[in-house]
Amino acid sequence: MALGRHQQATARPSLIVTGPPTTGKTTTLLEVGRTCHLAEQARGGPAANQVPVAYLLVPPGATAKALALEFARYLGIPVSSRMTLTQITAARAVSM
Repeated sequence: MALGRHQQATARPSLIVTGPPTTGKTTTLLEVGRTCHLAEQARGGPAANQVPVAYLLVPPGATAKALALEFARYLGIPVSSRMTLTQITAARAVSM
């Protein structure tokens, strides 16, 4: 993550954690997320420089469409279960 932070030609920093159950993966990631979030808050600066933090519980067998639907609902984007993944990701929030 630290090495990828300043890369311009690659995707944003990301991390995949895998391993057997009950080895502390979730606990570790929650602590890493908390530490990163608190470090960003301490740096201060304009709100535009803030990094959003999200924590998702992803059940086994979850599909990309199911995750996209949940993100859209959380963000207030009107979606229906009949929409395709492409339609969901292209949907926009309704202006108020």
